[in-house]
Amino acid sequence: MSADGQNDLAMELAAIPARSRMARDYPRTGCRAVLAVDADDLRPAVQQLFDRGYFLEDITGVDVAEGLLLLYHFDHYASAQRLALKLIVSHAVHTAPSIAAIFSGADWHERECFDFFGIQFEGHPGLKPLLLPEELNLHPLLKEKGRKSLYGLLALGQMVEEKP
Repeated sequence: MSADGQNDLAMELAAIPARSRMARDYPRTGCRAVLAVDADDLRPAVQQLFDRGYFLEDITGVDVAEGLLLLYHFDHYASAQRLALKLIVSHAVHTAPSIAAIFSGADWHERECFDFFGIQFEGHPGLKPLLLPEELNLHPLLKEKGRKSLYGLLALGQMVEEKP
């Protein structure tokens, strides 16, 4: 990506509401940036990505000491500008906003996260198990003990900006 393309990406990312922005080593990680968002900012951030021509690749979760980490991966149709949004969901609350109204493909990803982590996606059009039987009432990827810290599991990248 040219310097102009990198500057364009930086300007686009600056407009997205985020708690922090981290630049990533694209050749090593396949991701140009990671933006940490608060639950209230998730939908506006995702809407901006949609409006800028990004598509949703996947949503996945990890049960860590700080809460349930939701990772949203997006890429751009016109150029390689893969980025991730991350949202921490409290172990006590287990709720996050649904983005299925913005990216219809999120329907399946959110249902999968519901299956495995028990996350309730507020505003989801039909949150029910995707892969597991409805009567199971078990979320197999939730840990009862031995959770690792997010900061020990993921390389954070170079911090570009962080809100207090």
